[in-house]
Amino acid sequence: MVSSFSRQQVERISHTLAVLGEPHRLQMLRWLRRGPRTAGFLARAIGVSPSLASHHLSVLVDSGLVTRRQVGTFVCYAADRTKVKALHRELGRLAGALLPDDEQRGASAPC
Repeated sequence: MVSSFSRQQVERISHTLAVLGEPHRLQMLRWLRRGPRTAGFLARAIGVSPSLASHHLSVLVDSGLVTRRQVGTFVCYAADRTKVKALHRELGRLAGALLPDDEQRGASAPC
């Protein structure tokens, strides 16, 4: 049931889905799940300018799905695996809450 989610949880999930609804950000997160990368690497990997890559990375960092760390003269980005796994679990719960089980489907469907 969707009502098992608090308003705050629904808003957080909605915000995160909006962040990941941008295709470049989703591609970046997929790369970052493989390991830390620089903005330059990600820009080349997904075919965008370095400034656009930096913008998208800032949005991902602000969302909490990605971390930023200075390594010498480089800035490395990595997926926050704990938060990505938590999002995965929440999306699974949400999908289950949106789909009726077989019993409910037969009992309450007017058609």
